[in-house]
Amino acid sequence: MSLAVASLVALIDHLTGDEVPLVVCYLPSFMMLCSVVRPVWAYCAAAVCCSAWMIDDLLVLESHRINPHNTWIASVHFVFFTIIAGMLFRLRVAHERERLFARTDALTGLANTKAFHDNAERELARSKRQDYQLAVAFIDCDNFKTVNDTLGHRTGDELLQAIADTMQHNIRKMDTAARMGGDEFAILLPEASLEEAQLVISRLRTSLLERMEASNWPVTFSIGVAVYQKLPESIDEMIHGADLLMYEVKQHSKNAATFELVA
Repeated sequence: MSLAVASLVALIDHLTGDEVPLVVCYLPSFMMLCSVVRPVWAYCAAAVCCSAWMIDDLLVLESHRINPHNTWIASVHFVFFTIIAGMLFRLRVAHERERLFARTDALTGLANTKAFHDNAERELARSKRQDYQLAVAFIDCDNFKTVNDTLGHRTGDELLQAIADTMQHNIRKMDTAARMGGDEFAILLPEASLEEAQLVISRLRTSLLERMEASNWPVTFSIGVAVYQKLPESIDEMIHGADLLMYEVKQHSKNAATFELVA
């Protein structure tokens, strides 16, 4: 599309000659190009365009040779488009960063609540179409408040970051780990049977406890895992099931994981 628009403008530019400067009319096609390619290709495109303008001048003008005026105009055009490209790429990077931050927990780098709900909704719909099971785990940190009160909030932040790092290294690539707020985390396990969920969560719990012990943090984990053979009607229902299981562990023994197959 960018090439087609630029070609149309180039044709009009060639027909009108130097009577009507149309350099600004190339901007729409150049902006479209900048939105989909890397900066180096945009700068190459700017150089090609400037060279094409000089060639056009050689063909149209009576002198049939490059003079300082033509060189200066082409250089100005090149600088103009490279500046525009730089601004557009900065805006694109800023937009991507904002979009990432909107779906990422700033402290841990995990998915935030919104991103988790979006992924869960998508996976629930896919599981219904393809008749897959789906599991959700809710994790609460036991004694986290004690760490904040005795060791300080900076240590508490380090602890949460350590939990996030351990999660990322112990779940499957298709799984989604999220910080749901405070010291609560959730994991979405698509296509997971009861046995697969038990394997992943048990391995994760062991790694988390080892990480806490290595740092002398008095934190354990209450985990509730709901494995849906019969898929729920809504995301809220799906998450609520795992949440209830986690609170049952929290109220009775703590430092444990419970699993339930919803059939």
